[in-house]
Amino acid sequence: MFRQTLRAGKIQFARGYASVARTKAPLTLFGIDGKYATALFQAAASKNALTTVEGDLLKLDEQLSKDAKLGEIFSSPLLNKAAKEKLIDSLGKKSEITTNFFKTLLENNRMAETRGVIAAYKSLMEAHRGIVSVVVTSANALNSKDLKQVKDNLTKGGLIKDFKEVNVVNKINPSILGGMVVEFGDYTIDMSVASRLAKIEKLLTDSISFEKTLTDLIQGLRANKRNETEYIQQSLSEIQREVQQSDMSQKSVAIDKLGYLHMLGYDMNWASFNVVEVMASPRFGEKRTGYLAAGQSFHQETDVLMLTTNLIRKDLASANAMEVSVALDGLAQVATRDLAQDLLGDTLAVVGHPRPYIRKQALVCACRLVTRYTEGLHELVPLLKERLDDPDPAVVASAVSVVCELAHANPHHYLSLVSKLYRLLTSSKNNWMLIKIVKLFAWLTPIEPRLAKKLHGPLSQLVSTTAARSLLYECIHMAVVGGIIDVQLPVSDSTGREVDFAELCTQKLELFYESPDHNLRYVGLVMLAQLQAHRPELVAAHYHTVLRCLDDPDVSIRMRVIEVISGMPTCKTLVPTVKHLMPQLVLSNTVALQPDRIATTTADVDLDELQSLPLTDAAGTSLVSVHGSMVLARGVGISNATGNPKYQLAAAEAIVAMSPMDIASDEDMPDISK
Repeated sequence: MFRQTLRAGKIQFARGYASVARTKAPLTLFGIDGKYATALFQAAASKNALTTVEGDLLKLDEQLSKDAKLGEIFSSPLLNKAAKEKLIDSLGKKSEITTNFFKTLLENNRMAETRGVIAAYKSLMEAHRGIVSVVVTSANALNSKDLKQVKDNLTKGGLIKDFKEVNVVNKINPSILGGMVVEFGDYTIDMSVASRLAKIEKLLTDSISFEKTLTDLIQGLRANKRNETEYIQQSLSEIQREVQQSDMSQKSVAIDKLGYLHMLGYDMNWASFNVVEVMASPRFGEKRTGYLAAGQSFHQETDVLMLTTNLIRKDLASANAMEVSVALDGLAQVATRDLAQDLLGDTLAVVGHPRPYIRKQALVCACRLVTRYTEGLHELVPLLKERLDDPDPAVVASAVSVVCELAHANPHHYLSLVSKLYRLLTSSKNNWMLIKIVKLFAWLTPIEPRLAKKLHGPLSQLVSTTAARSLLYECIHMAVVGGIIDVQLPVSDSTGREVDFAELCTQKLELFYESPDHNLRYVGLVMLAQLQAHRPELVAAHYHTVLRCLDDPDVSIRMRVIEVISGMPTCKTLVPTVKHLMPQLVLSNTVALQPDRIATTTADVDLDELQSLPLTDAAGTSLVSVHGSMVLARGVGISNATGNPKYQLAAAEAIVAMSPMDIASDEDMPDISK
């Protein structure tokens, strides 16, 4: 919230706050008022103006106490910001920090929190002076002796030993029945009779409860296959009653069951508010159930999402790492633009968490938030740069993954990370991280062409030495799209011979398109086609190897072969190329539907004989469109073009494209006009 700056002409209080973010407040306060009060305290402390700001706030608090309508005006949506700003100025002279602070409240539409902020600031100032206020709530008024005993016990117990002065205040609340509730700072000690009775009631309720657990629900579904719908409707009715109970444990079990039924296709949006209640539970197991259900069922239009802002913020600031983890996971799944804007700062604060797995989660969550709220990207990039030097390798890998995910849309923002990415490229042994770094450089090199010469050495080393095909493919792809193959520097191949980098890439691509794995052959041919656009003479040297791929049973591979081979023909290779393509084009209409005349190989086919074969059977049925034909080669099927008109067309276009060459005198050239 303090990341936003004021409009032109106003002093940017947010920047002042950012510069003093390390000033530690004496108390940790939660909620909107607590966060604003903490920010004001830190800003005032940096200017040695704590007392001055306190005086301004006390005067304003006195005015608000005297005039109730003044507070209503502050929170009224009917009054525009300009009028409210004039009202603030009319309430008396205030320090610059206080004035800027209230302008920030006004800019963020938080004037309704004014009284809460003042009260929170008072607590911070008392703690700053070594004063702590202890509130003792009892069913009946306590005498001074009892209050002194409470004070002495707290002091001897070491809970308030760091404070110079202790103020004990007694509040009366008959509903606690007896005993007392002691509250100070972030501590609450509940010794009331009401809480003890509630615990006893819970124990009794749990021991005689007949509500179904998730295990019971699943077993019931398995036992009621014939009337499953009726059983589920009965279970949903029970869940609707259970989520209305005050017992959070019972409510959590109900949400757990509802989440399971949601996976089976039953709607649970009606229980969204109950899910938020379970998310707010102080018990981690129940809180986790709530966040899981929210991730399952909440969407961008869920109304109760606005109620989760402070809840998630509190969990992100928790001292329990497990609560921070589940909050990050839940936020990444349910984040809207408004949530992302409000909670990005809290998420980025967790990026420096002492636990590595929390830092990883925070980076991934921040990535999701900036995709929703793109204006926050400038805050994330410096932190990503820091995490690239993280001592934990897993955190570094996560940072690289986040950069790779975000840079795909606009790589310009990440040029400042080049030096650190280059260091990782030359030092890391993690192939998966290297793949992402190579992808990043493939996007960055066209923007900054000077990188091509710098990356030539490390990239050629990876191409020469890596055994990982995925990394090898990305390196060759980057060398082509980044123009690195055009850098005139020699490299060594596997035999130690000095070759051109483009030649080395062409040699390595043979590992792909000669592989028995269809996927590797496909990507190898795709990359060979890209390389052909830059260095056609190198690709032409592999003519015979590529031509053999035309016999591949996979039509998608043959399509890629045609794409490559169309750019290869010379007067010497044109004839064998067309001869290889023609049988595939003609055989599709006849041969396989004549069982007694199936050729053993494509070389055995007489083209003149094929032209004379009938295109209908004895009954007059067309043989062209009955079912796909096959040319059998030693028991191995070679799929033809009948069922693949795109391939048939591509083959025909390739033949026609080659025909203008001077081949009229070649007696071995088949008649392509047929």
